[in-house]
Amino acid sequence: MSKIKSMLKPARVLCAIVLFWSCAGGPAVQEHQRSAEPQWVLNPSSVYDEGRYISALGFGGDRAQAEKNALGSLTAVFGQTIKGETRASYRYSEAVDEGIFNAEENREIENAVKTSFAMDTLIGAEIRDYWFDGVDTHYAVAVMEKLKCGIRYNDLVESNERVIRNLTDFPPERRDTLEAYARYGLAATIADANVVFVNVLSVLNPASAAAFRTTLRRGEDYRIIQGEIARNIPIDVAVDQDRSDRLRAAFAVAFSLAGFGTGSGNSPYRMEVSLSLSPLDLPGNSNVFVRYIVSGKLIEMRTGNEVFPFTISGREGHLSTGEAENRALRVIEQKIRDDFGAEFAAYLESLSAKGQ
Repeated sequence: MSKIKSMLKPARVLCAIVLFWSCAGGPAVQEHQRSAEPQWVLNPSSVYDEGRYISALGFGGDRAQAEKNALGSLTAVFGQTIKGETRASYRYSEAVDEGIFNAEENREIENAVKTSFAMDTLIGAEIRDYWFDGVDTHYAVAVMEKLKCGIRYNDLVESNERVIRNLTDFPPERRDTLEAYARYGLAATIADANVVFVNVLSVLNPASAAAFRTTLRRGEDYRIIQGEIARNIPIDVAVDQDRSDRLRAAFAVAFSLAGFGTGSGNSPYRMEVSLSLSPLDLPGNSNVFVRYIVSGKLIEMRTGNEVFPFTISGREGHLSTGEAENRALRVIEQKIRDDFGAEFAAYLESLSAKGQ
């Protein structure tokens, strides 16, 4: 495991290496109020030369709206190259936000990355100029400097590719494991984001983008392998004191939704579960109540280690013991499908960041 930790260490600095808070450079935002209309309001490229910059104008009823519209217009310059890739960007930014890529070395950079995605704009875009016409309209111009931002996006894609290699590089005997499954899932998320970044790069530096496209793997490539891993590790489910296999079936549904089948006997993982239903006396209540406790633990059979515990408990009542127990079982089944499913998904996600 120490080797895996060492391999994943570069992911801690993913953002710190390449995601810079400003690609445009140059002077701070200029403010002009109640003055002559700047030339860039009429034509941004007359001030920000198209050979060096990508620029876009925005306007609105206040400064914030003008700047937001300017950044949105700048994104629109890239047109179909990034349209439809919102989900890939969102999942990647979510990983950054949740600390899977932990830029401890430079919080300012990490915050800038989060801000760029929160603003639904491009990394490196900045507001370069602002003007108010003195009546009711505010103007702003958003800018990206092609050379500097091209370098940033090039470095970003290269760094992401290194992280993907680290995530998918582990001993063959550890390939058919939940950890490998989770790591390939994260690799797919990063690969999806890289498609977006290369599409942006195709506008900033077409030659560099073309070179990446000859070797870049899609997120779907890693998901195919992830699916193969899942099929190779069916999870055995054994429930002590089950009622007509109801709990076992509920766990099978939860694992299926996560991408795994269920097996028996020789499975590399075993979900051991115990069910307890006991009478519960509630004085002054005419209904019959039962207390339920479901205790489970996922065991990796190769090591014998308990890797994921799960417990639910509560009480249900009805006019008879049998009906109270049936009600309890229905509640348990729902909690297994919902609560266990969510907790298991969170557990898998934590495995992808293991050792960082």
